Amino acid sequence: MRDRPTYRTDQRSALTATAPRDARLGLVVMASPVASALGRVLAIPASGEAVVIQRVAEGHDEDDWMSREHASVWRDGERVSLRDGADTSAEGWRTSANGTYVSSPLGSAEPARLRPLETKAEGEVTLAPGSLVRTGRTLWRLVNDPAPSPPDSLLVGVSDALARVRDELKLLVAEVALRFERKKRVTQSLLVTGPRGTGKQVVAHEAHRLLTERRAVGALPFVDVPAPALADGTSAADLFGVVDKYATDVKARPGYFERAHGGVLLIDEVADLPLSEQAKLLNLLEERRVTRLGGRAPVDFDCLVIAATNGDLPALVADGRFRADLLDRLSRFHVHLPALDERPEDVLPLARTLLRRHASNAPLSWEVALVLARQRWPGSVRALDAFIERLVALARAAGSEAVERAHVEQALRALEVTVPLAPSVGEGAAAVGSAIAREATGPARAPTRDELLRCLVDHGWNKTEVGRIYGKHPRQITRWMSYLGIERPQEEGGGSQKE
Repeated sequence: MRDRPTYRTDQRSALTATAPRDARLGLVVMASPVASALGRVLAIPASGEAVVIQRVAEGHDEDDWMSREHASVWRDGERVSLRDGADTSAEGWRTSANGTYVSSPLGSAEPARLRPLETKAEGEVTLAPGSLVRTGRTLWRLVNDPAPSPPDSLLVGVSDALARVRDELKLLVAEVALRFERKKRVTQSLLVTGPRGTGKQVVAHEAHRLLTERRAVGALPFVDVPAPALADGTSAADLFGVVDKYATDVKARPGYFERAHGGVLLIDEVADLPLSEQAKLLNLLEERRVTRLGGRAPVDFDCLVIAATNGDLPALVADGRFRADLLDRLSRFHVHLPALDERPEDVLPLARTLLRRHASNAPLSWEVALVLARQRWPGSVRALDAFIERLVALARAAGSEAVERAHVEQALRALEVTVPLAPSVGEGAAAVGSAIAREATGPARAPTRDELLRCLVDHGWNKTEVGRIYGKHPRQITRWMSYLGIERPQEEGGGSQKE
């Protein structure tokens, strides 16, 4: 055992709590027996200098399955390479004791062990973004622009997509808090879009948390309004409130906006709001004042209005089912939450958080983490949450606090979550330099630069069409283009591809 961390930052190791934003690639600790190492990032510099994956340890906790200097990773332009072992000054190239294992995020096969050959060139393997690397009992993932979430954030993950949402919320909340401080009207609003189950309500609660922290005036109201409920004939009273004895047996009550004064109002499923109610909502947002039913004196209100939907509002506007002026008013600020399958690097950080939410403090082993990381989650965060809840129940029924791989397999059978992502690089027999075996083919794997460029040209640079071919969202095509250094030629001025 050691009394000091061995993932120190020096010329040979760059494991840090957060990755530098100019370091576009990093290996992120997804599972480890050393709890404090979770979420740490091993930045891979673009300079080509090799970085050593050292034994993960802190205080008396360590991954004793790892060698002191276990593996080496480096970049050569767009290519990221991994080699078992390290070049020690005293003994030359020395391999690890227990081996280094690699698998793609897109497959069901077990990780393949890198062949411990004697020379660096023979034993190296190329990593694709999302690749999983196991050293001892520590599981790493290669991530583009890794950005671990702050400890107190409700938006848990390391993906760049989630980091952009957090950055936008900080900007929005800072402006809203300043308006409150200066007693100015709060005209800001936020539109949160994304597929079902991605956590759009969590974004609203995170905005409320940040605003409460920023204003530091005590608890702030949070009012959740399901838009479909405004179509049941009582929407006027719910929106505006009523005065005492407005009708028989009616008692005075404030409306949604009046109750949200000084805080946050969430309008969930806003795409389902009837046209008749859209006009009322638009008027309230424009005037920022409300008159209760039966009342005479208007009451001013100021709150951050957040609208959430999984619908296509621009398409609804084109069909005449949603007001264009209301969309403009709601989308002063806009964030989008991609499906969990589009940001698989967030699966394991979320899984750890959900385990704690379901009252399990047991660590996530690399065996369990590996299975979770390679599953599809068509219901996004909601599906993962339901799965983790079942895992905890199965473990407790077996008399165990820790979730084991057998519990995962049992839960997969029960919930029929059995469709793994398609095979890809890193599974099976003979890849680069005979380091690992079997490179699978097929449209589901990450394309090479030439393949993606050819496909883009053949389809007129239409990312939607290219996404259909690879089974990906157009935003994933954009990420691949950025990582592979592909730019669309300029239509005028003789622009060319970036090489």
